[in-house]
Amino acid sequence: MQMSVRFSFNKAGGLIGPPRLTFATPGVSPEVRTTYLNAINSSLKACLPLKFTSGLGGALAGRPIAIRY
Repeated sequence: MQMSVRFSFNKAGGLIGPPRLTFATPGVSPEVRTTYLNAINSSLKACLPLKFTSGLGGALAGRPIAIRY
């Protein structure tokens, strides 16, 4: 199972909206897809908010980040 999600951080290190699913392995049942997406969301929420310096926060804020799981 592979998934890719895209998200952005705000200046304070929080997410701007929920991560957006951009790819999932074809042919996977909706139940499995939902389970994996929930796990990804939970893992991201456990790390938030990230501690950015003011310079890094300003540079990253609003820029899309894509991660493949």
